[in-house]
Amino acid sequence: MQRQRGHMSLALLEKALDEIAEQRLAKVVAFHLMGEPLIYPHIFEAIALANQRHLNLHLTTNGSTFHIRPEHIAKLVSSGIPKVTISLQTPDPETFIIRGAPPNLQPEQYFNGITKYVKANLADERSPTRIHIKFLDTTPHPFLVPHKTMHVVEGKQQMQQQLSEWCQRLLFENSHQPITTELQQKLAQHKPGRWQVIELTPKLALETFPLDSWGNVESPTVIPASFGYCNGTTDQAGILYDGTVVPCCKDYDGQIPLGNLNHATLSDILDRQSPACGLRAGFDKFQVTHPVCQRCMGADTRQKSLLRQLGSIAYFKLYNPIMKRLNPGWGEV
Repeated sequence: MQRQRGHMSLALLEKALDEIAEQRLAKVVAFHLMGEPLIYPHIFEAIALANQRHLNLHLTTNGSTFHIRPEHIAKLVSSGIPKVTISLQTPDPETFIIRGAPPNLQPEQYFNGITKYVKANLADERSPTRIHIKFLDTTPHPFLVPHKTMHVVEGKQQMQQQLSEWCQRLLFENSHQPITTELQQKLAQHKPGRWQVIELTPKLALETFPLDSWGNVESPTVIPASFGYCNGTTDQAGILYDGTVVPCCKDYDGQIPLGNLNHATLSDILDRQSPACGLRAGFDKFQVTHPVCQRCMGADTRQKSLLRQLGSIAYFKLYNPIMKRLNPGWGEV
């Protein structure tokens, strides 16, 4: 991340939540955009503000504070937040080193903190929170273009081993009983190289997602896209801590500023004659006009670039609508 780091003022956050709630601008409000929400000084006040406005709030955390600040466990369990995603990503001591964690956070401490939080949430019948434990799948995929070579979990055998070990750890560690046949069958259905959600209980799921480029920022060999489709500014948008509105979570550096919430309303930024309209107009004609979007949707070979561009249209215009009709709430679980 190249942009300056900082914390959003509580007043600005409240302004955003008020407008989103009053005008029903979003089905989901997510506390994350290349930042760790549990180090935000006002995080539990922020959760309360969202809950008071009856917003469907999702929080994505790397889970590190569950050991470093263990009081977060009880606070988060009692917060009433609808969904928490824990980006476990590196599920064993060997891959944990990739995170570059501080010396006061060793692998087992990190894993234990996450385990304690999950078990505390499952044990509290009053908590409505659904937890997703997210694993990074680095299995090679023809549509995806990682900007760095990274090996975490690859292939069906490795992923099923990790999923099984974490299922055992989270649900059966204290009972010393084996994983049930029903859960074994669910885990066996996992297919590598794709996004999947495996529900273990109504309040706990394991989620796998493939490694992608996050904009190909560091790759000088990307062949940019010239056509395709993206739902940025149509189905998603982001607000950085300084109020800058961006079209999607991949623009975490604010390279496509659509406006600033300190000087305008979110509705005006997204709906009036603004950069957001220009992006939408281009995508509606299957044109990719902004250089950042061209790089994000491009690839390192012409063949793969063509596949990604065609795939973006097929995904957003065909597959995604069909899945939403067949499974209400698909993509939001």
